[in-house]
Amino acid sequence: MNKILPAILIAFFSLLTFNSMGSNPTEWEIYFENDTLKIEYTYQNCDFSSTAKQEIIVFKFTNLISQNILLSYKTDIWHNDVCTNCEQESEESRYTIQIPSNETITTNCSDEWRGYAIFSAFITNDEKEQRYASLTKFELKEITISHE
Repeated sequence: MNKILPAILIAFFSLLTFNSMGSNPTEWEIYFENDTLKIEYTYQNCDFSSTAKQEIIVFKFTNLISQNILLSYKTDIWHNDVCTNCEQESEESRYTIQIPSNETITTNCSDEWRGYAIFSAFITNDEKEQRYASLTKFELKEITISHE
């Protein structure tokens, strides 16, 4: 029994650490893909001068065809497991983006595509860089693609 308890504790803490580290990937994850479009996402830390750093979800939109496309979608976001905008029909949560043929648009902290990113968490500006999570889930809904 004395040997089993430490093994259980080690397994428990290893699992807990793995889950907390793996909850926000830094590699690109495919969110949506069809013959025309691929949408990928990842998490990125943004340092906005003196304020706390912010973790945001950035997207990579890839047009897979030789025609320009117009992508439209709605973003639903959950904070503390409660959807904060699911019942709203606000223009704030609707996005449209034109993607040239065979091109990729990648959002990030600082370019004109920053408005397409989703805020995820604050990160302290100290050595520990402690993460204060806010976003618990997001969904891109009503994805429509039209050819131009």
